[in-house]
Amino acid sequence: MAFRPSSLRRLWQPRHPLFWLIVGLQLLSSGMTAALHVLQPQGPLRAALTILALINTLAGWWLLARLWRETAPTTGDTHVQGPADHQDL
Repeated sequence: MAFRPSSLRRLWQPRHPLFWLIVGLQLLSSGMTAALHVLQPQGPLRAALTILALINTLAGWWLLARLWRETAPTTGDTHVQGPADHQDL
């Protein structure tokens, strides 16, 4: 599939609250990862930061998939597959 900027319109939605929640979670995960790299904590603090960073990343991915499902492709975007119940047979 060729890259087309119109396919990113389904994800780049600054007016949608999920978009900003995803951005916030990814920034938080990046901050935790940077703290792990720079501070190099030991023991339980390292485990806690690692688990929280992974949970944040997974939550961001889940919200991204939800945003993708909630936004329908615009008319004329024939390269983007919509939900199965909206497809022509």
